[in-house]
Amino acid sequence: MKSSAGRQRWALSFADLCLLLLGFFVLLQAKPDANHLAAGLRAAFGARANAALEEKADAWFEPGEAVLTPQSHKTIDDFARNVGDAALIVSSRGTEPNAARFDGWELAAARTAAVARELAKAGIAQGKIAIAIDPSTGGGQLIQITRN
Repeated sequence: MKSSAGRQRWALSFADLCLLLLGFFVLLQAKPDANHLAAGLRAAFGARANAALEEKADAWFEPGEAVLTPQSHKTIDDFARNVGDAALIVSSRGTEPNAARFDGWELAAARTAAVARELAKAGIAQGKIAIAIDPSTGGGQLIQITRN
């Protein structure tokens, strides 16, 4: 006959699993940079390189301008290195309401083109970069780079 300790060994394994999951979710909540965290998790599990990159335009550009920040140059360059020779679509959705030099559509188009130029500078052939701009207005601009 089994002892009561032998019948409850599963509880120790279950408790280990719960603690691991708790640690994982704490890590997800802390996420200092969601894109880097996702790329690290994909690499740890042997998954394909990140197939999409999405960010609010305010985080990538100087306020009211189509000038990339130094950090955004690095983020886009890292993404370009990870996708290799894939065809990409740079898409923009929404506009910034209060741009000084441009109206909202002009600023959205200029920022989308700036991201495409940065991808080309990082080694993606210009013929493999497509641009798509959603004409919706307001709500802030969101830029996404995806594999075609």
